[in-house]
Amino acid sequence: MSLIDFFAMKVVPKMYRGKGALHPCETGKLTENVSCIRQYDVNVFFITKGQTTIAIDAGYKNFPNFMGECAKIGQQPQKVKALFLTHADPDHAGGLDVHKKNHFENAQIYLGKVEENYLTNTYHRKKIGPFGMKNSVSVKSGYKLLADGQITMIDDIKIQSFLVPGHTLGHMAYLIDDELLFTGDSIALNQQGGWCFFDIFNLNSEMNIKSLKAFKKRLDLAKIKYVFTSHNGFTDDAAAAFRHTDTIPNWKQKGFVFDKTAPYDCFAPHSNK
Repeated sequence: MSLIDFFAMKVVPKMYRGKGALHPCETGKLTENVSCIRQYDVNVFFITKGQTTIAIDAGYKNFPNFMGECAKIGQQPQKVKALFLTHADPDHAGGLDVHKKNHFENAQIYLGKVEENYLTNTYHRKKIGPFGMKNSVSVKSGYKLLADGQITMIDDIKIQSFLVPGHTLGHMAYLIDDELLFTGDSIALNQQGGWCFFDIFNLNSEMNIKSLKAFKKRLDLAKIKYVFTSHNGFTDDAAAAFRHTDTIPNWKQKGFVFDKTAPYDCFAPHSNK
């Protein structure tokens, strides 16, 4: 197991147990066009319009009963036409790893130009003391790279890509049909609104705050119906999703609970039945 996989699957579950920091949506249909499956602490999203389905992120490597969870929401990953990665972390891109089973085998994969540097290990994902953590995901060639602001059409679905660096240097957010915003790991959401994502996971939290401030100015929040985060559910209040994004949640504070409605431990076996 790589250092970054060990951190994601062994260290994070213990570190955040009882903190209410991670509260993904349960597997199900979220809106008329959006459904998701829950993989431990993260969501994989499906957007369907007419006969076309696209996905946002691919989840963990070899997530148990992945196809069973997809069946619950009537989705067939092999029929997904395009999959857009917010970033290359193993909980978001692991489902595409060439050494594991890829259920999105027929999907065209898209990711940000800068983010490719993590797939090629040109960039370290994070440094902890003298240790540099490299990305553990390998994706087969043939993926397409996206520029900031680029618009991609998948049949009748419009996807606009926004570079929001901070969590990673190439982190992308996606605006679908001008009304569905997927923010990946740039925003942490609770009942008080959206916040800068948790510091320990970010490459540079101050960069994330600056990026979110600029990102907000580029959006017409009045037109956005829903904002979806990868680890903290979604909201129909786009303005609230950016309410505290200049603040980093202090999870080290004694008694800190970010979301009191969140599972005590997202990684517990009973959480994934």
